[in-house]
Amino acid sequence: MSSFLEEPLNLSAADRFGYLPADIAQPLDGGRYTIVRKLGWGPRSSTWLAQEKFIPDATKPVYWAIQAFTVAKSREVEATLLPLLQKEVSQAGRDIDFPNFRGSFSEKSVHGEHLCLVMSAYGLPFFEVVQAAVDSGRAGLPVHVVQKTTSVILETLEALHAENVMHAGVKLENLKFWPSTYENDLQNHLAESPPPKTQIINGIPAVRSQPLANYKVEWDEPMSDVSRWMILLAGFGHGTCRDPLLHSKLTEIGLDYSSAPETLLGNPTCGLSTDIWMLGCLVFQLLTGKPLFTSAGTPAERLAEIRDILQDKIPDAWLRDTNVQALPNATTSTESLEHRLKQTLTETEASAAHSFLRKCLVLDPAGRASATELQDDGWVEEGAQCSCCYSDD
Repeated sequence: MSSFLEEPLNLSAADRFGYLPADIAQPLDGGRYTIVRKLGWGPRSSTWLAQEKFIPDATKPVYWAIQAFTVAKSREVEATLLPLLQKEVSQAGRDIDFPNFRGSFSEKSVHGEHLCLVMSAYGLPFFEVVQAAVDSGRAGLPVHVVQKTTSVILETLEALHAENVMHAGVKLENLKFWPSTYENDLQNHLAESPPPKTQIINGIPAVRSQPLANYKVEWDEPMSDVSRWMILLAGFGHGTCRDPLLHSKLTEIGLDYSSAPETLLGNPTCGLSTDIWMLGCLVFQLLTGKPLFTSAGTPAERLAEIRDILQDKIPDAWLRDTNVQALPNATTSTESLEHRLKQTLTETEASAAHSFLRKCLVLDPAGRASATELQDDGWVEEGAQCSCCYSDD
């Protein structure tokens, strides 16, 4: 079997894949777009930077990210995600800049028909900032960096939740930076870092991913600089949903919801409050450099870990659930959320972060704060202020 450096381009839709085998300078959508470089790929799609042609009155090149889904997933995405992007997410776009959905088209390849979504391009992954802090000997990011990041995520969630749309992918892997598009910054960057040479493997073009890297930050910047960071929450292709999902749908989608308790029940569900749980887990990870919940056991064992760390009560409405009935006895030897925060943060920092997290990490989804309520939390408000509120001291 041929070895591809990134996505397995040789596997077809019958193999549950069927990636678009695209190449640099390849036209898409009948010549409306031309591929400039490959930005990345994931389990069900690859993403390409493309220049739009034939734009009247354009003073400089116009670039878009084109997410091309595998043939195996295109119909599912067309039936589920595409309608949300066209309506609810576009309506939410009045308050958020990403994904700035521009439209869709179908592209044919040797594997079949690929659904392609056109949206704004993003730059480097936020993970690189986290890794730089770790490489410098820190356990997690500075608190003010996490506060800023949290405020950006909540802005996105508030806009989506107002349209009754769940993001479903509030995780580190979906935090990105915008590329710099000021004046000719993007054109200059593309000229200075051309794409690597395409390899041809068994007649199939294989292109290396090359994220837009013309906007970078340092993990230890003061808040006066961090307040200007251009962060965004991507990952809209993770499977946004309008209404709470029941067991069959959860199983079909196969998403990881950061062990949200409602998804671990015998009859699991998820909803807008699941996004809030995922946010809480992400904030803890950014602050401490490690996940809060680590059990890989049965759903009952994972629920027990959550109950013991949060020192929370199982909701009465869940007591008849089969997984809840299989819960092991509570133990007092498990380190609490607050104690885990104090291992990394100062007493004052841990207390403030704990107060915020306990509004997100509640066993009963109905007890979690909304995105709107969390935006008014003092801990978040500190990170949402503009740069004029800070000095460089």
